[in-house]
Amino acid sequence: MKRKLLCFSIMIVAFALPSFTVMPSQSALSTWTPDDKLVAAYYFYWYNIYTGEHFITPTGSDYITNHPPDSYLANYSYTEVSWHRRELLDMMTAQIDIVLPVYFGNEDNFFWSKPGLQNLVLATQSLIGEGRTPPKIGMFFDTNALLQQNNNIPPDLTTLSGKANFYNMIADFFDLVSEDLWATINGRPIVFLYASTIIGAYNQSTFDYINQHFQSDFGTTPYIIRTADWQGVTTDEAYIWGSALYGPTRIGSVGTLGPGFDSTALSNYLGEPPSIRDRQCGEYYNSGWEEIMSAGVNLVAIETWNELHEATEIAASREYSTTYLTLTAENILLWKATDFGSVEVIWLDFGAYPYPQGLRPAFNLPDGAWLVTMLAGREAVYPDASTTPTSNYIYLDVNNAFAHATPSEVWVTVEYFDGGTDQWALNYDGVSDPYTWTEFVTLQNTGQWKRHTFHLTDAYFGGRQAVGVDLRLSDTYWADGQTNYFGRIWISKSAPDNQAPDLADLDDVEVWVGHEIEIAVSATDPDGDSISLTLDRDIDFATLTDNGDGTGILRLAPTWSDTRRCPYPIRIIATDAGSPARADSISLQVRILTRDVFLPLVRR
Repeated sequence: MKRKLLCFSIMIVAFALPSFTVMPSQSALSTWTPDDKLVAAYYFYWYNIYTGEHFITPTGSDYITNHPPDSYLANYSYTEVSWHRRELLDMMTAQIDIVLPVYFGNEDNFFWSKPGLQNLVLATQSLIGEGRTPPKIGMFFDTNALLQQNNNIPPDLTTLSGKANFYNMIADFFDLVSEDLWATINGRPIVFLYASTIIGAYNQSTFDYINQHFQSDFGTTPYIIRTADWQGVTTDEAYIWGSALYGPTRIGSVGTLGPGFDSTALSNYLGEPPSIRDRQCGEYYNSGWEEIMSAGVNLVAIETWNELHEATEIAASREYSTTYLTLTAENILLWKATDFGSVEVIWLDFGAYPYPQGLRPAFNLPDGAWLVTMLAGREAVYPDASTTPTSNYIYLDVNNAFAHATPSEVWVTVEYFDGGTDQWALNYDGVSDPYTWTEFVTLQNTGQWKRHTFHLTDAYFGGRQAVGVDLRLSDTYWADGQTNYFGRIWISKSAPDNQAPDLADLDDVEVWVGHEIEIAVSATDPDGDSISLTLDRDIDFATLTDNGDGTGILRLAPTWSDTRRCPYPIRIIATDAGSPARADSISLQVRILTRDVFLPLVRR
């Protein structure tokens, strides 16, 4: 539906745009529900290889840290339908459900933002006409457009003119995208809204205005997902920007992650020090997906599809070829197949490389920052009392499919190191108090690892603690000045009759290309259950032989095709035959060494 023109005393500037005819697509109008598992990716379409826009700085230096593949460069431009088509095909390979074009709705950017979006629509319709299923189109509203439209003065979105300008940019976007291509939840088009930090003023009436006018013009309301810094307002969901640099995040049903970050090219141009998050040969991204799988989210936003200035792209690139297309597809398929709603036990193995299985460390920041050490053969985590403010807690997040916002009876078993004579406890989100205290556990200073089970009859786990999490370990450092150390944690829906096995720790190793090494693996079970040993993922040069008696052999035989600059993390899982089964995990880092070969110097 075309919207009505909103008339205010605002100067309107006309721009000559290419003629554009919206062609009906061949796909039926459809929508998702909030319970569907969906993956979106931010799509930056401002590049133009023909003019150098967003490729070359005004001073002639490189504007982007990472680059498109050489085979993609010839038509890498928002002006080319064929470029958008190829990007959409790659998104389909990566299993992306929703493309989020980054829209600048201010007049100074119309020259690229509108025709670029129109060409994305044409590319989408072309693919549908061929019987393909490209991603649906949502909106990523870059609020910098509001600032730029207001002469770089933070706009007041509580005024009538400010609200109208805000709404018009949203409506313009959905005027340009035919309704059958919209990415919708319950029939409502998805809008990701960027930061409020450049907005002068706003309140709930700002969003009420958008909903009222969108309803009038389009017959529905937008499904708005705002950054968490929009305070004091209510929208459908919220999210956190910055996960490519700072790590995966979750707010409510929305999770975010990215492959890494490197602003070197842009920072060099601006004369600033760069921000860098090493990709670790894909392991930073893979570990992010591990967290997402345990986070209980239904909508994942990947940061980003192709932001090349800051090197956050998962799209094909000169630097990484199609590696991240493959990693993304593999992880999305695994995430969509993961269901912690059907399991009896969720658990977390803490350490330098945590192994979350429906239970995850929520964050590692002051008030809840933690460090890792080795104690009595196991990795141990402990609150970092040196932070400001002091960290007295370790926050944990329960997968929503396992338990969420419903009174529940659960048993929480915590593995702790019994060193000292102080106390520790849990605070959990209970029915009547988000920070309900458990009984205290008093240490006996035995110097051994022990386990304590808390029976929670009134667990609620509604995400009402800090940053929307469910429970926290409290070491009461503020009272006794002593630090407590923790290992694995299990949460079960029935009284735990079965104890988890214990894997013996393994050291990190180095192995030469062309050589083979064998590493003995062993696990014991406190209940005497039989144990199976497995690797948590396939690695070409690694095989694990399970002897069937709790022991096994890990064989490492790398070839030249396995070499890379980063070590490989290898995780071994020991699972017992109890009911329900419980497990342990250990991780080791494997670095592959190479010998440089020099030809002999021959005198002639």
